[in-house]
Amino acid sequence: MNATFKPSATVDARGLSCPLPIVRTRKAIDALQVGEILEVLATDRGAPADFRGWCEQTEHKFLGVVEDDGFLRLYVKKLVPETREKGQLFDREMSNEELARRLEAGDPLVVLDVREPEEYEAGHIPGAVSVPIESVSEFAAQLERSAEIAVVCRSGRRSAYACRILEQAGFEKVVNVVPGMSAWSGPVERGGAGDAPAPASR
Repeated sequence: MNATFKPSATVDARGLSCPLPIVRTRKAIDALQVGEILEVLATDRGAPADFRGWCEQTEHKFLGVVEDDGFLRLYVKKLVPETREKGQLFDREMSNEELARRLEAGDPLVVLDVREPEEYEAGHIPGAVSVPIESVSEFAAQLERSAEIAVVCRSGRRSAYACRILEQAGFEKVVNVVPGMSAWSGPVERGGAGDAPAPASR
């Protein structure tokens, strides 16, 4: 049945749980041309429902799912040039302005920057810790459960997924910073990502 679809690229998300298959898909589909098909390999049995919902948010088309030997093959057709999810992805948000005020006041916030290391090095909030999104699950073990965590990325999308990962790990005081670094007008530092945790390898 999988011969029905002719994918231009494949993402191997086997062994990953929600929302990481979507995170990898979002990154991969941005590299495709409109009309091309992405194949995603997944073991998470909830993936078909997750992908249907995500495609409704982004206007890409969910083509279907094929059962293979112990995993699923999901197919998504790119329909719009730029992936933009509609609506709120995480229910607890903090504005850039509020974050800037609280940092200036010295509030004990942990700021996690979940962009790629090169993005972090180009400019980040002073004191923010660089934790690329695929390392968030592992890095969570180093955080205090009672900590208040503000998660930031470029636009508030990757950070929303990171918030969901932390929430699933049992962290209750997690907020998504919106609109994120694309509109940050506060202090900025450059460099420094070399000391941050390396992205998880799979």
